[in-house]
Amino acid sequence: MSLKKILCLAAAACLTVSAAVFADTPQPPEISAHAAYVMDADTGDTLYAKNADDRAYPGSTTKIMTCILGVELGKAQGKLDQPINITKDVYDIESDASVLGIDPGDQITLRNAMTGMMTVSGCDATIAVAETVTPSQADFVAKMNEKAAALGCTNTHFANPHGLPDSDHYSTARDMATMAAYGMKLPEFRDMVSHSEYDMPYINGGSKHCTTTNYFLTSGFPGANGIKTGTTNAGGPCLVASATQDGRTVIASIMNSDDRFGDAQKLMSYGFSVLKPVEPAENVYILRQAPAGQTLSDIKEKQAQAAELASQQKKEAATAAASTAAAKAPAKADTAVKTTATTVAKTAAKTTVKTAAKADTAKTSKPAVSSQPYVPFSPAA
Repeated sequence: MSLKKILCLAAAACLTVSAAVFADTPQPPEISAHAAYVMDADTGDTLYAKNADDRAYPGSTTKIMTCILGVELGKAQGKLDQPINITKDVYDIESDASVLGIDPGDQITLRNAMTGMMTVSGCDATIAVAETVTPSQADFVAKMNEKAAALGCTNTHFANPHGLPDSDHYSTARDMATMAAYGMKLPEFRDMVSHSEYDMPYINGGSKHCTTTNYFLTSGFPGANGIKTGTTNAGGPCLVASATQDGRTVIASIMNSDDRFGDAQKLMSYGFSVLKPVEPAENVYILRQAPAGQTLSDIKEKQAQAAELASQQKKEAATAAASTAAAKAPAKADTAVKTTATTVAKTAAKTTVKTAAKADTAKTSKPAVSSQPYVPFSPAA
């Protein structure tokens, strides 16, 4: 075979390998949204970003933070399964705003009202939530901003609990995804945002049927489980979507999109395709003689605890020995004086006293037996 032919075959092989590698590398999707951000909810890794830090009106995706605070403050105050506080303030919203349809006097638990709120995007319910877990809407909004800052959402500021347009109310695709990822770690929140249909029960009987505004949940995407839509004239159609596959959750935040549900499918598919394997946090080899699930890290921690305990006991024993020696010192001095006087008076007694002194010395100089207590190994709680 000629050299030229060999070189041609080698070049073709290289091109084939390169093409295969290129084909296996997922390409970021083309989407219509002005801004989007996709993240691994478990690790916080960025999977996709487009204008992710551009400020925009989040619309009803604001209710993600409202729900987070409703869950956390409601649990802390023991109110999740108590009647929500519904006042005439629930009517103080724009006439075209989406509502759950609650009225003063309705008997609904905070948990059920928030589930209905997140299903149909009820702006009226956000006011009732705020006035149930804080003294006023203003107090609640202050806590929303405190929580956003605590989560590292530096480009977010809330002016109300529902997301209706306000010049001082804004967020970003990255910040909304960050809040959503936090919320999905709360079991109550995770349940509240997952319903495509929900019959909200009243405490005194009856229920209200709710149908989701989040069509991503009914799109057939594998593992779809949330979260919230939002639409305003100022901010356009928005969506924060989530899905869980094989124990891994991906969040996609979409701002001002002409096809938010189509964008969500593309972004979620891409996100799962580029997920990095989760590295184990420690050496998880299991010892045969260890209790089930016991790891090397667990054993190392137990050994360190035992060593610290032994060191402390050794110090205490040394202190006790020093105190005993100090107490016996005067007695030894008196014995020496008596022995000298007896030696001058009686030689025979001298021998006897020396013998006794040696015996005493042997007893007092015999080292104390130091015993380190056995610390039994036990599995981590």
